[in-house]
Amino acid sequence: MTKKSFIAILVIGLFLTLAGLIVFKALNRKAPAEFPEELPAFELFSLEGFMFTTDLLEAGKTGLVFYGPGCLFCEHKGRELAKHAADFIGNQFLFITSAPIDSAIAYSLRTGIGAVPHFYSLVDNFFETPLLFGLRIMPTTLLYDEDRKLIKGFEGEVNAKTLLKAMHEHGNEKK
Repeated sequence: MTKKSFIAILVIGLFLTLAGLIVFKALNRKAPAEFPEELPAFELFSLEGFMFTTDLLEAGKTGLVFYGPGCLFCEHKGRELAKHAADFIGNQFLFITSAPIDSAIAYSLRTGIGAVPHFYSLVDNFFETPLLFGLRIMPTTLLYDEDRKLIKGFEGEVNAKTLLKAMHEHGNEKK
């Protein structure tokens, strides 16, 4: 094979790879995320190693925050929610990761979520949550009402004010 034909094959290969990537992103962008309409049963582990299941959920609305400890957006989200924790009294937030427990502990300490009584850091040791909850990106936040019905799902970064508004608007619709 000559140098000229090698370069031609390389250029064609790069072009096809780039075209495939563009098509893949375009197809994924059009499809809206499909989150479970009803909170599915799950088994996760607390940072202390105890099993945490849906049966242990408290009364009130529940926010599920799926994160990666190395994600800067996830880091910001954890800090912001911890800062506004008093606004979410009567509700609970579960911070869920598939990362090793040491990373989850470090994230909990760095963001301050470990100091909030109604915030729980949980680890998915079996890597089931991405499929169970239809996750495509991190962070993803899902809000469920008292009856465990989906209020709203957010992919990417979303601020505490938006989450609080969605939770309050849903509560006021029922009255």
